[in-house]
Amino acid sequence: MKTNVKLFFATVLVTFLSACTDDIINKEPLDELSPETLFQTDGGFRSALDGVYGVMKQDFFGYSHGIYSIPEAISDDLVGSSDSKDYSLDGSLENIYPLAYTSTTGNIEGFWKISYQALNNVNTIIRQARKSTLANKNAFLGEALGIRALIYYNLYRFYAPAYNTNKTALAVPYRFETDALLDSKPRNTSAEVINYILADLNEAAPLANNVVNSYRISKTAIYALLARVYHETSDYKNAIVYANLALTDTRYKLDTTLAALQKEWDKDDSGEIMFRIRFENTEVQYTAGIFAIPVMSSYPYVVSNDLLSLYDQNKDFRFSVYFKSHPTIKGSYFPKKQAGTRTTNAATFDPGNIDLKLIRVPELYLILAESYLQENNSVAALANLNKLRNARGLGDFTGADLNKEILNERRRELAFEGFRFTELKRLGLGLTRAGGNGLPPKADRFALPIPQTEIDRSGIAQNPGY
Repeated sequence: MKTNVKLFFATVLVTFLSACTDDIINKEPLDELSPETLFQTDGGFRSALDGVYGVMKQDFFGYSHGIYSIPEAISDDLVGSSDSKDYSLDGSLENIYPLAYTSTTGNIEGFWKISYQALNNVNTIIRQARKSTLANKNAFLGEALGIRALIYYNLYRFYAPAYNTNKTALAVPYRFETDALLDSKPRNTSAEVINYILADLNEAAPLANNVVNSYRISKTAIYALLARVYHETSDYKNAIVYANLALTDTRYKLDTTLAALQKEWDKDDSGEIMFRIRFENTEVQYTAGIFAIPVMSSYPYVVSNDLLSLYDQNKDFRFSVYFKSHPTIKGSYFPKKQAGTRTTNAATFDPGNIDLKLIRVPELYLILAESYLQENNSVAALANLNKLRNARGLGDFTGADLNKEILNERRRELAFEGFRFTELKRLGLGLTRAGGNGLPPKADRFALPIPQTEIDRSGIAQNPGY
């Protein structure tokens, strides 16, 4: 079922787009309703929240492609093809990968626009939930606060310097439910944005529930997000607390066989996925063509040798799941991980769609491993690292440099999910690609330029270096 829900909020028409199957969401179509009418029922809140997820994915440059393609195209895990027949569906090979992106680059403008469009909608829901008298209002409020925090976290990591590099640097404007829709807001600092994100998540955690499935933000997903943000900002004690809380949800667990891991990435079927953005067969975003388009014989990226060298090709389940031999470049591999075939139609050269898996169980074990080590508990650090290694077909780690192995394991496990870009920023590292280009440590270009359209509209300052 695919339902378009149209809502009039004050003087602006906000369109909530929701794509879903009957076993996920079962609701009647709604027409044009005022907030006073819509938010009188649980169904109205549910439709509005599902509509926010729809807005997030409605454009190639939103979460459909940008959440992965922008950060991965600025990393050292991928090498861009020089063959003119190879192209990226969203243009990331041509405009992001060369590291020459500007304030008018379409991907950068598009992700900003879609994010703030979704935020305008979710803020309306938060405002209505705060004054609602419905019995389930807290669950809706908790989910909405969790969505707001997630969207702002991704805006922060794209458009701001790393928190650990410069807490006082300008980040993004944090809009609340009390802001008028068209108010211009100055940019908050990285420290302020992180504090607002944590405040939203900490308010959301006791309100949200786990009745929802992995297609929506749950209490477990909120715990996992708290662990991620605390880990990134070096608050390792809290990272440990919330990663462990998230792992108490028995619905989610590590895959422990090659077949199970293959099923996760090829068919979107796994107990590892704590939160995802769902794509149905009928949708045409072509998310399965993010980094490789085998059905079109187009391979915009190959995998860097740096990354390949980290895997035990004979034992590690991930190698055959994440990579496949390039059909024309001998000895090279293309990134197979995001090229799932759940909805692929080879007869029409349609690469199909895959779910965007934004929170997964393995990340939590990696957060625990690094955080325990930073808290001088190497026994617990090693135990959590080995849980993930064992699940991927590897034996226990017996080397001397546990910290290095944890970081290597993060790179192995989380490849092509946007984490490498964040990792380089968080650790103050640079990148050098095989071709020689790259970014020095703490380079200005690790913070994307503020879109020119936003500067023209609101007058906010541009990032350094653009």
